[in-house]
Amino acid sequence: MRALSDATAKGGTLVVYGALDVPETPFPLWTPPTMRMFTAFDLTMNPERLVRAGHFIRAGVRAGTFRPRVDRTFDLFDVAESHRYLEANGQFGKVVVTVG
Repeated sequence: MRALSDATAKGGTLVVYGALDVPETPFPLWTPPTMRMFTAFDLTMNPERLVRAGHFIRAGVRAGTFRPRVDRTFDLFDVAESHRYLEANGQFGKVVVTVG
């Protein structure tokens, strides 16, 4: 969090999406940017926001403006290798497993 805060421009906003780790994240009080936190629960636990998000996503898919970024594709026979690749945490985008 310190490195992200240091990289945020003065007066900028640090946007944090997700909560993948259990320990508390220390907030750097000596360089406090404006900080905004989002998690999937912000949408999934609010029925009205979930409906609005669904409309937004479907419209983007229909218009072709939302396209998945595929990092790598694996055949089903290489599914163990796909898991090793994911566990290495170096992907940028989705990892896809194809059948046939």
